[in-house]
Amino acid sequence: MTPEIMRQIEASLAARDVERWVMFVRDPATGAYAGFTEVFWRPNVPDRMGQGDTGVVEAYRNRGIGRWLKAAMLKKIAEERPQVKYVRTGNAASNEPMLKINHELGFKLHKTFMVWQVERSKVEEFLQKHAD
Repeated sequence: MTPEIMRQIEASLAARDVERWVMFVRDPATGAYAGFTEVFWRPNVPDRMGQGDTGVVEAYRNRGIGRWLKAAMLKKIAEERPQVKYVRTGNAASNEPMLKINHELGFKLHKTFMVWQVERSKVEEFLQKHAD
């Protein structure tokens, strides 16, 4: 991620009337970046906020920083967007640390979906075999 890419993302969101809030945390001793969380809000759907990414730098994991960040953001939403009734987030079923955080914060399963992935070379191989 570069500052230029970040500016492009922000401009794209603004053009679509999407408001993005981001919280960052730094190590108070060193000033090093330790983690972040982000949410998205659209005025045309004022009762919903979308939880985007939450990430903690590996050296700072297992200290409760991800949980703290998400909880702090939920508090900010409650205070500054009282009309928001639902915060929706997504999670890979394999991401147990974030699933644990979401469960502890009170998130409930709303829906599930499956994403499939294939290597391009496998598709090309299949197409070659079945060209006729």
